[in-house]
Parts: sequence; C-alpha cells; structure tokens
Amino acid sequence: MKKLMILQIKSNELGGVWFFNKTISEELLKHNFQIEIVAIRDNHSKNKLEIAKSISLKTINEQDKWEITRKKDILKALKTLKFKNILMICKKYLSEHKKLKEDFTTLKNYIKKQNPDYIIASHYQTLDGIPKEYLKKTVAIQHSSLKDVLTLHDNTKKLKKYSKKIFKMVWLSKKTSELAEEKGFSNNTYMYNPVRFQTKLTADVIKNKKLISVTRIDNSQKRIDLMLDIANTVLKDSDWTFELYGTGEFTDYAKKILNNNKKIKYMGKTDNPMQVLLNASINLNTSRMEGFSLSILEANMCGVPTVTFDFGESAPEEIINDKTGYIIYNDNKEEYIEKLLFLMNNSQKLQELANNSKKFGQKFTIDKIIQNWLKLFGDLDNYNRKG
Repeated sequence: MKKLMILQIKSNELGGVWFFNKTISEELLKHNFQIEIVAIRDNHSKNKLEIAKSISLKTINEQDKWEITRKKDILKALKTLKFKNILMICKKYLSEHKKLKEDFTTLKNYIKKQNPDYIIASHYQTLDGIPKEYLKKTVAIQHSSLKDVLTLHDNTKKLKKYSKKIFKMVWLSKKTSELAEEKGFSNNTYMYNPVRFQTKLTADVIKNKKLISVTRIDNSQKRIDLMLDIANTVLKDSDWTFELYGTGEFTDYAKKILNNNKKIKYMGKTDNPMQVLLNASINLNTSRMEGFSLSILEANMCGVPTVTFDFGESAPEEIINDKTGYIIYNDNKEEYIEKLLFLMNNSQKLQELANNSKKFGQKFTIDKIIQNWLKLFGDLDNYNRKG
C-alpha cells in the first residue's frame, strides 16, 4: 500500500482546491492508496467537510488562522510615510513569519515521522514545510493560471527554485505548462482537473430558460458585479431567469441589481450542483482569471454550455469556442451580451452547443484523469529508484 500525503494551507476551507483533493483522494482509495490530507492552519469556519472515513485529516496549527502579512503589505505601508503604521506592519510581519516558520518545522518533523511515498503540495507555500530529502517525492500543483503566479505571488523566484528540486511542477493545462517552461520553471507537466460527479442525465436547455452560475461571490476575481450587470441587461423583455449560487459578500452595486430585478435570484450555497445545472440552460463565467474552472467542467457534464470571458491559458482547453460554448476575448462586454442573447433566442444553436458540451465533458471524468496520476506516481517511483 502506497502512502500519499496531500498538503494544503487551510483546513475547513471549501473551494476548488479542496474539491480537487477530495475527488482525487477518494478515487485513489480504489487503487490501494493510504491517504492523509494535512493543512498548515485551521480556517476556523463552520464548514463540514465530507470525505471518505479512511482518509485522514490533520491540521498542524489549530489555533492560528492563515492570515499572513506579506512583503507587499510592508511596501504599501511605506507609501503612507506614517512611521507608526510602518513599524506596526513590520512587527506584525516578523511575528507572523516566526510562527509560520515554527509551523513548517512541525510539518517537516511530521512528514519524516509519517514517511509518505508521495507528496502533493496543493499550495506553493507548503513547499517550505517539506524536508529536503522528500522534495524528490513531491509533486507541486498550481491551481491558478501562470499569469496569476507571475503577477500576484510574492515568491515567484522561490517557486522557480523549488521547481528544480521537486519531481514535477503540475499545471492545469497544456498551454500553461508550455508557457511555464518558457518562463524558467523546471520539471513541468500538466494534469486536467477532474469533474467531481458524473451523470447520464442532460439538462433540457430549451425548456429550462435559465441562466446559471455556481461560483464564489467575489468581485475582484469572479467579477460578480459585471456578471449581474450582464444578466440585468439580457433579461429585459425576456421570460428567462438567472440563478446565482455561492457564498461571499456582495457589493452595494450588486445588492441594488438583486433588489431591483426579480428575474435575478440569489440562491445561496448549494450542496447539489448537479441538480442545479440540470435545471439550467446556459452557464455564465465572468472571472478575471481561473486555473481550470471546476464549474465549467460540471456544466459540461450536465450538457449546459458556457459563455465566458477569456480567463487565461486554460480557457480554450475547457471550452471549444463556438462548439461547446463561447469565449469572449479582450473583456468585450458588448460581445458577451450579443452571444448570450443569440443563444437565448436561437434554440437550434443552443441545443447544438449543449449536445457538444455533454460529449466533451466526458474527457474530464475522474476515471480518465486518475490514470494520468497513477502514471505520474509510477514515473516518480522509477525516478527515485534510479536516483
């Protein structure tokens, strides 16, 4: 029995990383793996994580939340020219990173004690907690686009150095992996996200007349204001509706649209995205960036085409433009609205995209994706036997 340890920064944190770890872990149980998911800090949320009982969950530090002051916070404080503010941020930075270093030391000792055969680092920060001798047993997976990594991460240079030490740097699309190679990352490969459920059922996209989005309520990345603005426009003089599922905080602008348009309904959290999608017609995505959107995979599985802005390198590998949905480039809001209205008023094209998306969705089923992971682990074994 092979031992796999999966590292993440937060426990009790719902989202794409958790659902990926859960889906992969539960499938690997069928292949005689012993699995433990280890988080650095507790998120102190009331989320109930449902996972197979034989998969162990551990948190290194259950007291402190993952709220780390970063270097860019210090630079921001310096611009204020307020000495007390700068001093406070610097003290906070040093104190928090001292605690974090202690957590990483605890994690290193724990890894040595557990002695896993393989490690998946789900967040780049967790690489600091892996003992040097275990790095060649480590696969680091990046759940964001390369553009995100290069522009938003504080430690891009450090990540490039780690990419030379670990066995593989896994990206979520072929294009991302190719670009990472060009940008100086080493040991690159790619692995598509798996869809977390399968169904033979298909949405009746013509009868449903419903726009849908299952997403995080967040305006910086998901651009919920823009999504609601678009829905507000296309639903005028229409018998269609829009349902938005997810958790988070709305802006005042979003609240105004929700209050004034009864065709737009905020439904809160859903634990059954499959049923929600089977009752829909078109999936909306307005994200600024995505690594590899799970919600689009789920929509494909239910035969619901997606209209999305170009969210990064993986978009053309999740959606075949004009075949399974539409990718709108250059943030062209007018074109997004035009394509959406075209589908809402053209049942033949809508059904064509729905049929294609259902077929295309089979490419991302867990039974297919897991074979790639098993091969990767086999390659890791061979590499370490030779080395």
